[in-house]
Amino acid sequence: MTVTTRKVRVARMLLRSAVICSVSVMSACVLPIAPEFQDPPAAANFSPVITDAVPLIGMIVDGTPARVPTFTVSVTDPNLGDDLHVRFLADFPPATANTRTLVKDTLIAHSTNGKPLLQDVSATPSCTTDNLAKIPQHQIMAIVADRPFDNSQPPAGMAPDLTKLIDPDRQGKKVIATWTLNLECP
Repeated sequence: MTVTTRKVRVARMLLRSAVICSVSVMSACVLPIAPEFQDPPAAANFSPVITDAVPLIGMIVDGTPARVPTFTVSVTDPNLGDDLHVRFLADFPPATANTRTLVKDTLIAHSTNGKPLLQDVSATPSCTTDNLAKIPQHQIMAIVADRPFDNSQPPAGMAPDLTKLIDPDRQGKKVIATWTLNLECP
């Protein structure tokens, strides 16, 4: 064996040993991985719920100026921290000269005892007090929302959306109940 051949064999043996050692060392390496800190996911915002209504939602109800029915909704919200806002309207949609807000918007404060709230809210339309339109049939609407209603003026030429919420984060939810009231105001 010549000196050159011997050097090549030794070089190959050293190279194989180095590769084997590298692989064995690398497979034994454990690199610590830092934990990934993240904010917990935000709790989902669920819609308010109308648990009961009198008369039943969607009913056609007859009334006279002397005997007008009361419309009642029982409301709750799965999100215990949500305040609820309730609005009763007559002859909406669309917003016209006949549209009326029946009672001042009702604010129901969220539950402070850790239990879901359950509250009744009512409106009794009146030909005189609410100045209902002199038409034979009225749509009565209850809107229950978990954000305040937006009472700002719409852009010129646009009809107001009386169900619109002040909701910059676009997470607000609402539920609507409607009835038809046969009532001819004098």
